[in-house]
Amino acid sequence: MNYKKTIPPFLALFAMIQFGFSQEKYQTFVAQKGDGIVSVLWREGLQVDKYYQEFLKLNRGSIIDGSYLERGKTYKIPNSESSFRNMGRMITLSNQEDRPIFDTTKTAIKKRDSLLNNTVYYLLIDNFNADNFQQVKKNSKSNYQLATAMAVNLLAHGARVFLFENDKEEGVKLGDYVAAINQRYLKYQEDYQRLLVVDVGNGSLSASSIISVAHDQKSKEGKHFANSITKTFKSKKFRLNAKQYEAEFLSNKTNLYLINNVLPALSFITVENQNKKIPSVTATEANKSKFANVITTGIQIDYSTIAMEDKK
Repeated sequence: MNYKKTIPPFLALFAMIQFGFSQEKYQTFVAQKGDGIVSVLWREGLQVDKYYQEFLKLNRGSIIDGSYLERGKTYKIPNSESSFRNMGRMITLSNQEDRPIFDTTKTAIKKRDSLLNNTVYYLLIDNFNADNFQQVKKNSKSNYQLATAMAVNLLAHGARVFLFENDKEEGVKLGDYVAAINQRYLKYQEDYQRLLVVDVGNGSLSASSIISVAHDQKSKEGKHFANSITKTFKSKKFRLNAKQYEAEFLSNKTNLYLINNVLPALSFITVENQNKKIPSVTATEANKSKFANVITTGIQIDYSTIAMEDKK
């Protein structure tokens, strides 16, 4: 199953020029208690054997006894394309620029493996007005927390992840999100790419929650992606909505706009709380982590099975 779309060469060249990295030679951080060269490189997602000597060169004269870092002192770290800072990016929609999703000194990300190397995931968690496609101003804290939990998992397995930030009071539309996704899709067209649209609704993730998974009916890749996630939810005993709901869900104008305009294959996940007695509260850390782990597992299954099919 081929997961790459054919892109006109001139569009690909345009994307590379517009979004090519203009990286500095290094980034900086302030050393905290207990920091050492090895722990810092691991924290940044960098291979110790590859970047240890470069770290020493960048910080010549600032390292104690060969490997210790002085608390409160600013150090330089290699600015690698494969670092967590460069692999996890938050897109600012007003100017289409991006910045790191995480401050790695505050958010713990541990590199687990390279199962998702050469993959790119876009996590869309905002809601939109179906009549004019403008972003709906509502409390999406739970959606954001879930998306960042998923981003941590995906980065730990070697994936590249994009989230979105609306820094305008008004005027941001779904088309701005689509433009940001498609421009980066062109840049990374040689990689495996997927868009996941997630809505946790009122923020409750509990035993009474019902999960709905949908996809573009005309997309084999989207179907494969959605089926992998659905099977994982089933294996973990989550409650899934009836199949006929998918047709109703895909009649939504916002969803159809995404299906008809974004380049990567996509799937939709919606969580509804059927127990009206449960108040609209932010999902607990445990439920959020469990939910993010299930989705990540489904993503890994989707990629690994397609990769094996491509090798046949």
